Amino acid sequence: MAFYDRMMSIDRRIIFLSVGLAVAIPIIAPLGFPVQVSEETRSFHREMAALKPGDTILLSFDYEGDVMAELNPMAVAVLRHAFSRDIKVVAITTYAGGTGIAERLLTEAATRYGKTYGIDYVFLGYNPDWSGTMLRLGESFKATYPTDQYGKSTYEIPIMQNVETYRDIALVVSISGSALSEYWAIWAGGRYGAKVISGNTAIQAILIYPYYKAGQIPGFLGGLKGAAEYEKLIDEPGMGIRGMDAQSVAHALMLTFIIVGNVGYFFSRRAQARQSK
Repeated sequence: MAFYDRMMSIDRRIIFLSVGLAVAIPIIAPLGFPVQVSEETRSFHREMAALKPGDTILLSFDYEGDVMAELNPMAVAVLRHAFSRDIKVVAITTYAGGTGIAERLLTEAATRYGKTYGIDYVFLGYNPDWSGTMLRLGESFKATYPTDQYGKSTYEIPIMQNVETYRDIALVVSISGSALSEYWAIWAGGRYGAKVISGNTAIQAILIYPYYKAGQIPGFLGGLKGAAEYEKLIDEPGMGIRGMDAQSVAHALMLTFIIVGNVGYFFSRRAQARQSK
């Protein structure tokens, strides 16, 4: 077989193995590719950095397992940023499948920073009526969530003693793989005056720009890239930066295979042209 034919006939097992290594190696050993921070991410970070120790944020896990790879790094970075500055966190989820995700990430972050459940953070759990939940929180957190995820009365949880409505929340942070960030801006922000920022999947982020430009969502993170940018700003490298390294290497590898295949095709056509003369 001619060399150019081999260029067009790379064994698919080699391709699969190469892509697997291209993704795995940067995740295990980050390569440290430069991260250019967008203005949207800077704005998100600015809102978080403006919080004072003792302030309380509402963190809503508006996603399930299908977008964990893209959104978990954002949620982890928000929790690290908050806990490192003694910001209190009231967490909820608007998806049934988000319960386990929220519990794990909250526990890991709290353990890392020595935070105490009920005092520094609380997980109120899942309410099936997400629209009603957003609206009712503007009237009463405790009436909307009489108990936390574990059945304890919210009237008895220390962190909830000073949280009654959105007026007691310094910032609403929605980490979302759907349009729920937009609804937080419309209902919590538009109706009750809550300040809302969001982290969104890359495909959803394009729909956030009108709210960002209008000031309804004064900062947002777009996709894994946004997570990596935020990790850089808070100096907490995590799966966002590792994931972007892996993505960059995998994309470069695929471009290389495409170029090799096209070069082989070019020389193959030239060889066929010579033979036909």
